[in-house]
Amino acid sequence: MTTRFSRRSFLRAGVGASALGMLPIGCGGETTGPVATTTGGKLLFVVAASGGASIVDSFLPVAKTDGRGGNAYDPDQLAQPAGSNLRCVAPLDNHFMQMKMGNGYPQPAFLERHMRDLAVVTADGTSVNHLVAARKSLTGDGINRGRTLGEACALEHGASLLLPNVNMAGQGFIEPGSDEIPIWARAEPVSDPRLFAFATDGTRGLKGAPSAALVARARGFRRKLEDASRFTQTFEGSELLREYRDQRDLILPRLEEMNLISQLLLYQKGEAPLDEYGLESSPKLQQLLSTFPRMATDPFEAQAALAFLLTRFGVSCSVTIGLSMSPNFDGTDRITNAQAAFDWSHIDHRGTQNAMWSRVLKVVDGLIGLLKAEDHLGDPALGKMWDRSLVYVATEFGRDKVAEGGSAHHPNNGAVFVSPLMRGNRVYGGVDPNTCHTYGFDPVTGAPDANVRMTEGHLYSAAAHALGIPFPGRVDMPAVVRGAG
Repeated sequence: MTTRFSRRSFLRAGVGASALGMLPIGCGGETTGPVATTTGGKLLFVVAASGGASIVDSFLPVAKTDGRGGNAYDPDQLAQPAGSNLRCVAPLDNHFMQMKMGNGYPQPAFLERHMRDLAVVTADGTSVNHLVAARKSLTGDGINRGRTLGEACALEHGASLLLPNVNMAGQGFIEPGSDEIPIWARAEPVSDPRLFAFATDGTRGLKGAPSAALVARARGFRRKLEDASRFTQTFEGSELLREYRDQRDLILPRLEEMNLISQLLLYQKGEAPLDEYGLESSPKLQQLLSTFPRMATDPFEAQAALAFLLTRFGVSCSVTIGLSMSPNFDGTDRITNAQAAFDWSHIDHRGTQNAMWSRVLKVVDGLIGLLKAEDHLGDPALGKMWDRSLVYVATEFGRDKVAEGGSAHHPNNGAVFVSPLMRGNRVYGGVDPNTCHTYGFDPVTGAPDANVRMTEGHLYSAAAHALGIPFPGRVDMPAVVRGAG
């Protein structure tokens, strides 16, 4: 795989400002440093709704007055904000065992705020196995040579970034694609978003650490010893060894130079003795705390916070976050993340779907709010971060079309995209009110067609088209993508 320039030579050159439009990080007294980025790139945020998020239990519900489908809702359980072509499910009285379930966030509030940019795209999956289907949702069932959307976005928009593709999800959503691509475009896995900042510096945060100058001398001497070693001489042609040394000798110093240990640090001074270790919280921490107040105890909120920081400071262009499969509580008797996430629908379909959609949408709402408020790379001339962003709520499959009791896995479903790059406030496809099964549409006109079934490849193509990612076999979606036709 070739890129527009050599990433290795770019890093060796220290990211020259005159060559690639290097920009300062932020303004208003923030810690500054160079940003390695192209200013016209797009931003992808994948939200893994693990366990099977059902589209007919969120933004494509059927009312009992419209049909007799088994998963139809009472009309008073649905809402359609003024000006919206979409409707959604209102908060229900959900319980997990004897505990209240859900954070109480209303789907109608999300729809009212973001309907202009919200597109529902129907699709049928090709697997109901969690791991297989999750991976298919990110590769479009292999439509783009097996590359995940994150990998494709990194290759198209992130060749000048230090960590263009970061993945904080789990299970099948963290699996790489199957194409042979440069290692830098593979996802960098992050297991703990609040600790990630410490991985961006080799010595800061250690008491009694040697000076930066001494560390640089030691690193240089280490390189000379390695070059003279029999091991290096034997394997000097190894691409794996070269990539490893580049990651260590080129990427890490650039991460340190950008002061990411401070830019990305999600700890407050009251939580940890930062002053004792010569550290400071992220300059965006208070803004993040007002949006994600529970990120110290809720990993999903912490993931969204780090996703914002990684893209805001020009480190990444594609970030994947995802729900935990473990229960999470809000400090009272209320459970906000069901055990097994959306897959708790096996036990309680409607309650789980309603509670988990509220959980996803509350965090996505917060992330979008940050992206709408913040200038891209801190530069007003580049517009808001949101202007170039796409949020893809990905899931493995749908569920049986039932209202009571538990539901099994089902391939029929759809996906949610939120982006100013797409023509929002509409459903692409439709739903049969008598079966609650979705059907497809014409990608050129957008007209629903009950005889058409869309697939994971169509979802992938819609996102790729909106993000300006070309590939052989892409199904162009002029009906879905703004400015495309």
